[in-house]
Amino acid sequence: MINTTRSLIIFFLAVLLTSCAQLRELQDEPETYSSQREKVMTKQVEKRDINLPDGSTILEDDSALNLGNLFDGFGGDNSKNFQIDSIVFDVALDQVAFMPLVSVDSIAGIIVTDWYSLDNGNSRVKINIRITDEEMSDNSLLVSLFSQTLIDDRWIDDGINEEQSLKIKNSILSKARSLKIASEL
Repeated sequence: MINTTRSLIIFFLAVLLTSCAQLRELQDEPETYSSQREKVMTKQVEKRDINLPDGSTILEDDSALNLGNLFDGFGGDNSKNFQIDSIVFDVALDQVAFMPLVSVDSIAGIIVTDWYSLDNGNSRVKINIRITDEEMSDNSLLVSLFSQTLIDDRWIDDGINEEQSLKIKNSILSKARSLKIASEL
């Protein structure tokens, strides 16, 4: 009886200590991000369970692991490298941040979302965004909204919804233009 009681006490102490250690790990400092892009990229890294070492700079724009720095050795001028770091990219990223993101590439100006369920799971959409330049013209942004419908436990492609794609494109461009005007005041 004494051994059983002792074993139970040791077991409960072990569970208590393990629980306390896990609670301490959950009590992080408040998150601070320098941009929406950094916040989204950090969240995506966490979702994919990628464990970067403390002090890693791989997500920073000035890290050694970006295309600009990789091509410097080939006689390229860093100021001429193509990199979308614009209001349009940030607005587009902000507009689709509620959806799961598959790929965010600020160098190429591409944002690809994963499927997002609508109508109680009977339909879903996926959005691809490509920023071609920083001019904020209609040709500067390509948006494709793909949709699928669930029929008999199978997803049936509905193709690209041109109307909704245009609405998203116009929304992004309108907000980006407003922000640009506000920033110039």
